[in-house]
This record gives sequence, structure tokens and C-alpha cells, in this order.
Amino acid sequence: MDVEQRVRPVFGDGWARRVGRLLFRPLGPVDGVARAVELGSGLQRSTVTGRRIAVDDVGTGADATVVAALMARALAHLRHDRVLVVDAKTGEPSLATRLGASEPGDLGATDAAAFETVRDGLGQVTDRLWTARTDPEDGGTYASGLLPVSRFFGVTLVAGERGGGFLETMAARAHSRVRVVRATREAVVRLGRELDDVASGENAAELARTVVVLAREQDTGQDLDVTRTARIIEESGAAVIVLPPDRHLEQRIEALPDRIAESTHRLVQAVAVEALARAVDGGSSTEGGR
Repeated sequence: MDVEQRVRPVFGDGWARRVGRLLFRPLGPVDGVARAVELGSGLQRSTVTGRRIAVDDVGTGADATVVAALMARALAHLRHDRVLVVDAKTGEPSLATRLGASEPGDLGATDAAAFETVRDGLGQVTDRLWTARTDPEDGGTYASGLLPVSRFFGVTLVAGERGGGFLETMAARAHSRVRVVRATREAVVRLGRELDDVASGENAAELARTVVVLAREQDTGQDLDVTRTARIIEESGAAVIVLPPDRHLEQRIEALPDRIAESTHRLVQAVAVEALARAVDGGSSTEGGR
């Protein structure tokens, strides 16, 4: 029995919050229902051609893999086309672990002649959600593997590794980019330098296609004014969404939808909607993040 099997999954929300939500949900505000409908509509938005979204941690140690996994689940749950999410990282836990996929798939081993041949090289999570891994250092697999395979999917996400050849090649051509950053002073300073570099370079238009996720953890972020920080980052043109701590996700095992905190569900959906809108339009959606 491995470590993952020995870990008992906990709930992202505490007992009191779960009971309170169950008791008072029938009395919930109408705007909460409207918000859920709005998010659902955003996730179902037609892409016409497949959209590719890069997700990385800006080298801050944030868990970009689980953000990509949850975004993919949210999209696949409500969309009518297929979603592919690719693991281009070397760290643990892997994307397959976070998704609970029995087979991780291999992007480099896929035959893109037809979907029937493509799926033989992929790991299946649900009827509409598929996953694969790839060598983080092999930028050539973007053209030889990802491009021909992604045409069979409405949305393709890549959880990449900063500095890896695959991420750098893919991100330069991605329709939108999600930067997941730990909510600490050091991580935010690093992000700020990167956004300044982008703004002053030839790829300044990338900022309009960028979503920043400030990921708070149980033991971080206490010395950071997250609200003020988010406002400053938004001045660059990027969207900002703050993810609060989630005890279940911090276990670093399979991310079980029924164990994740309700706020995590809602905010990850908002990240997916914003990233998809920017991938389609090249700019901001009407969704609010914080």
C-alpha cells in the first residue's frame, strides 16, 4: 500500500461550515444562483477552434498542477466537447495523481490520425476529460505532439515547469496564460518583475491574456495585503483571482470534488472562465475574480 492510499482525505471546509451550508442553502441569496449560472455559461462558451492555455507557478513553488487539474475538471464537467490537460512538470504530486487517473498517458506516443488513435495514447479521467504527460525539457514535442493532438479538443491546458523547453515553447503560442503564485511577499515581488519584463518587451499583449492566481496557504500570506496586492497587479491588465487555503488540496493527494471547499470550487471555476474568455477574446471577460 503506497502513501497516497494510507492518507485519509479531509474536507476542505470544516464541519461547521459544511453543516451550515447544508442547512441554509435553501435560503441562499438569488444572486448566488445567478452567479452559478453565469459561471456555467462562461465555462460552456464555444471556442470554434481549440484553445490552448498554459498554467505555471512562475518558479514560486505554488501548486500549478492542482490548479490545472481543477480547471480541467470544471471545463469538462460543463462543456460539450473534450478537454485535454497535459503534465509538463517533474515535481510530485503528478497531474495523474491529482486527477485520480489510472494511466497518465504519453503525449509523445500518440497517433494523431484520428481521435480513436489519439485516445490510445492518453489517460482517460471522464468521458470528456483526458490527460497525458510529456518531457518538460522537450520543446519539440509541442509541434510534433501537442498541436496535432489538440485539434481533437475544445480546450487544452498544460501544467508546465518554469524554464522547461516545453512550457516556454507552448506558452509563447498559448491563447491565454495562468500564472499561479504563492501569496507571499517574495513570490509577489518575483511576479511583479516578470510582469514588468513582459510589459516592456515585444510580447506586451500577453498581459491581456494573463490570469494571476494568488494561492494562499495555511501558513503563508499573513504578512501580505492580498486585496491591495491584487489591485496593483490588475493595473498591468492581468486578471487576479485569490484562492484561499483548502485543507483537502494541501494533502497533495487526488483532488476529490466532493472534498474540496465550496469557495475553492467557485473560484477555480472563475479562473477557468477568465482564462477561457481571454483565450477566445484576447482580453478580459466580464467575470469578477475576488
